Amino acid sequence: MAALAFPNITTSAKLSSGVTYSYVHIPAQDSKPHVLLLHGFPSSAYDWRHQIEFLADRGFGLIVPDLLGYGATDKPREKEAYRLKKMCGEVIEILDICGLETVVGVGHDWGSFLLGRLANYHPARFSKLAFLDIAYAPPNADGFSVDPINERTTEMIEYPVFGYWHFFGDEDSGDLMTDKMDHTIAVAYASSYDFSKENLCPLGAARKYYTSGTPGPVAPWIADHEIAMHKRIFSKENGGYGPPLNWYKCEIANLNVPDEAQVVKEDYYLKVPSLLMLCKYDPIGVPAVQKLGMTPWIEEGLLTVVEIDSGHWCLLEKPRETNEALEKFLG
Repeated sequence: MAALAFPNITTSAKLSSGVTYSYVHIPAQDSKPHVLLLHGFPSSAYDWRHQIEFLADRGFGLIVPDLLGYGATDKPREKEAYRLKKMCGEVIEILDICGLETVVGVGHDWGSFLLGRLANYHPARFSKLAFLDIAYAPPNADGFSVDPINERTTEMIEYPVFGYWHFFGDEDSGDLMTDKMDHTIAVAYASSYDFSKENLCPLGAARKYYTSGTPGPVAPWIADHEIAMHKRIFSKENGGYGPPLNWYKCEIANLNVPDEAQVVKEDYYLKVPSLLMLCKYDPIGVPAVQKLGMTPWIEEGLLTVVEIDSGHWCLLEKPRETNEALEKFLG
């Protein structure tokens, strides 16, 4: 949560859509570019803490929002509020409020997916793009279904990567994940990559884990005080995990399809220098799958690929390596 974790550098704005966003804003020094950091699930602006300190110390400007449904930003209950094009417009409005014409966009997890749509709908606003763990994917005018993805990845790597999406799309998932927050933290920040894989990827595994499973140990790279902050950010009093799960529910319901059907094919392609940061041990953002999916959609010579020896949370597990790769890319 931006306001809770970074009170001295956080502001908020009520946007034309009617929702209020909370975000970190640090002005750039010495003509350095501004960097827009977009988090994923279950996350918030707080999870960019290592990058905020590192980049700000080097003079880069920063815009780091709690995205819709998270932290101190509004949390609409209806899934229709989480259409990607609508949220893209809200992020662009924040850039307008801050007086920024162009930025470098950096996304992780769902933040990567949002960054991809920002590149499709507002390409002129981005000088560079960096996708952490989850690669760019083009608009899908034909509709989304998780089952074909699970079938394809089972053929490629012998297990379905999105088995947990069915559980995340269920009406009771948010309450269950909030009531059993220790389960959520243990599977998100597991000390074993296999623990996350075994309890998220197989069909039916996530519900079984939350109803009858036992949480395992948490990874050593996340400290007790950081876990305590996560619990405050996703407390039941602050909305829990339910509102953020609307990102999944909106996609599952194909509410993004009408917007994505309007994107012309030419705008599917990325036309600015882009970084794909692969996470070697992530069982969901599998490097071979991510690279294969992104490579056809960027003009030749514009893509830089690096691989970090981490699981899903490279920005937290390997902050030094992540920061150094970002700094080199930013130039």
